[in-house]
Amino acid sequence: MHVNGDDALVRAVLAGDREAFAALVDRHKRGILNFIGASIRSPEDAQDLAQETFLRAYAHLGTFNPALGKFSTWLYHIARNVVRTALDRQTRRVPIQALGEDETLEQRLPDERAEANPEERALRSEEDATVRAALDRIPPRMAAALRLRYYANLEYAEIASTMGLSLGNVKTLIHRGKLALAQRMRA
Repeated sequence: MHVNGDDALVRAVLAGDREAFAALVDRHKRGILNFIGASIRSPEDAQDLAQETFLRAYAHLGTFNPALGKFSTWLYHIARNVVRTALDRQTRRVPIQALGEDETLEQRLPDERAEANPEERALRSEEDATVRAALDRIPPRMAAALRLRYYANLEYAEIASTMGLSLGNVKTLIHRGKLALAQRMRA
């Protein structure tokens, strides 16, 4: 839906229309913030990293090549690198709770439905923090693939493009990542 619009806005920015970049930010800020928020616990830090992502995107917009992929994929590459840098600076690890024997990763992800009650949302928020902490304890490529799939809601092909991997490698990473995450949550 945004592909043609994104490409046109990028061309407008490169031609000198700075306001066109504001439209790109408006289109993608929620997704980028959600993606970053899946890895960063502090909402304020997530906001700062989202802003850093867009600043980097603006500074390097001339390197975007629409023939190589969608603007959103390119933007998620930048966000991933911003998050990776921030997490590398973070040395503290948070203790995690075990994933129940009959629980799955999907059950631990937050319930974003409007009808979810406040108590359920609070519980889900705590569980989400537990999943995020466990994601920090599995291999980074597995964690990145899981974050892109479950927090950024990208399709496998988009994840492959974002991570520079084959579709088969992405499927393997996600499968092995789920197993590693479940093991970490039981530990």
